Amino acid sequence: MLARVALGFWSVLLWGCGPAVDFAGGPEEETSGSRHDIVGGAATSAFPAAGALTRYGSAHCTGTLIGPRKVLTAAHCLEGVSAASLKFVIGPSIAAPEAVIPVASVTAHPSYDAASISHDIGYVTLAQDAPVAPMNVASGMDSSWKGKELTFVGYGITNKNGAGAGVKRSVVMPIASVSATTFSYQTVGKNTCNGDSGGPAFAKLGNDWVVAGVTSYGDVGCTQYGVDTRADAYASFLAETPSSGGGAGDPCQGETYEGRCDGDTVIWCEQQSVHQQSCATQSKACGFDTAKGYYACVVADPCHGETYEGRCDGNTVIWCENEQVKQLACTSCGYDGAKGYYNCQ
Repeated sequence: MLARVALGFWSVLLWGCGPAVDFAGGPEEETSGSRHDIVGGAATSAFPAAGALTRYGSAHCTGTLIGPRKVLTAAHCLEGVSAASLKFVIGPSIAAPEAVIPVASVTAHPSYDAASISHDIGYVTLAQDAPVAPMNVASGMDSSWKGKELTFVGYGITNKNGAGAGVKRSVVMPIASVSATTFSYQTVGKNTCNGDSGGPAFAKLGNDWVVAGVTSYGDVGCTQYGVDTRADAYASFLAETPSSGGGAGDPCQGETYEGRCDGDTVIWCEQQSVHQQSCATQSKACGFDTAKGYYACVVADPCHGETYEGRCDGNTVIWCENEQVKQLACTSCGYDGAKGYYNCQ
């Protein structure tokens, strides 16, 4: 039974894993003057649609909002990864988030091949609308794009030793070659690296910024070359819309990722399937977990709503302590400001 809980590879390196509000500024906001390798780039607060995908709270990959709830990323970032373990973080770093949004489902391209690193593209569907505007995807890339400068954004490490994960950085590099589904880049002193996986390569077309590529892989040391999946080559795949709304096309028939309680059973929708989990077998109760943002099995309240601060019932103090409801008869019951709870006065 699926439980409600909260990649990169060195060789030919898949740029994968590393060791909750609107952004001020648009895509053309200047990067900071402090130099930090992405490799060879700078920390930035531009491109608010580009965010970090964290896994169990740690840096994992990068993604780009291309719809109110759709985040474009690399397929290898989603391989063997549950939606419940992921969150989309908007902001200049995962340590100082401006928005943190749970992921409802993950969708890797059906033809993704880890051995050949082909069709390395996918998306995650968020549990709620993101508070920033999504980006459009480029169309019509061809060999004439060779030499065009793109802006690469990611939350990855700054060098092969693993430093710097979790900070948003950008670097500008020209395209070195274009194939049917990918393009490459190789600029001395500049590159993407581990954790930048799934991150965008932005192209400026006229006055508009669009997502041209999705960071996929490169050399072991992050010093020689990198390869992106062309976003335009997968336009039909990215245009797919997950079912929603509880109608005939909704595989969960109205159940949501947030879920609900049916007695002591949690019921929710994840990866387009309805899941149930009995809490009674864990000596827990079904309830809303505010830290996680959804219904889950939580420790039952042994005090039935009574708190440590307590309350007065006439001249009797009632409070919860050590998971037990306690009462104390008083001449006069009142709030003790010095102690921070109700007490006999």
